[in-house]
Amino acid sequence: MPELPEVECVVRALSNCLPNLKITDVEFLYDRMLQQNMGRVEFVERLQGREIRKIKRRGKYILIYFSGGLILEVHLRMTGRFLFTPQPAPAARYTGAVFYFEGGSALHFQDMRKFGTFRLWEKNTLTQSPAYKLGPDPLSGEFSFPFFTRLLERKKKVRIKPLLLNQQNLAGLGNIYADESLYRARIHPTRTAGSLTTVEKKRLFKAINTVLQESIARGGTTFSDFRDLQGEVGHFQEQLKVYRREKQKCLHCSTPIARTVIVGRGTYYCPSCQPLPPVTS
Repeated sequence: MPELPEVECVVRALSNCLPNLKITDVEFLYDRMLQQNMGRVEFVERLQGREIRKIKRRGKYILIYFSGGLILEVHLRMTGRFLFTPQPAPAARYTGAVFYFEGGSALHFQDMRKFGTFRLWEKNTLTQSPAYKLGPDPLSGEFSFPFFTRLLERKKKVRIKPLLLNQQNLAGLGNIYADESLYRARIHPTRTAGSLTTVEKKRLFKAINTVLQESIARGGTTFSDFRDLQGEVGHFQEQLKVYRREKQKCLHCSTPIARTVIVGRGTYYCPSCQPLPPVTS
């Protein structure tokens, strides 16, 4: 599933090509992608003739703002992706929707597993969107060190990896970047939030921001499905230090990277660089 950096890359790319374009038509192929009591006919009618004003991201949600105060909320889920075509182009396999614009350009939404979702909101109802029921975005001003400290204090007994993955705590942080952040902060993923020292909290806070920014700069991480608007893969997978590197040597100490499962997610760490504290009697 695309995580925060991948969605941010998509939003930045959409922001470069969509603003001021006017929708002439929408071809919607998978009704189950519509997550409201709205048929495809009504969905299309509400969008036709509207101009795109701006594109924003909240966690892993994409918010496309239209003229007249209408907002389209999109979640890519596991395999959803957008493809922008400056000229008319036939819909490829797995295309779930095509947004057509004045002048002939189009935005194709492709989704092999068909799990992607679309919702329409009015400006005064947007806060009812699932995107607004999440914790703060790690790249926003809301995510400060004092906030992070308070969060860890409230969740003292929660293991740090599940805490980071819980979208009610932080919006958009996923499995890849939780592992990479914990590795850089030298914190074992099964430790509880209450066991972290102030120095460790500072290291983790910094690592989360650094890892996300580095991934965005490299176009995100692609293992199988993620592509940008031109169909290009991301390159941050080339910089990963622990994720999916089981039994390979740690790049810092040469200890083999270990793998375990935490809350159903494969978790990678270095036993030497991220040791569990000794048990005190």
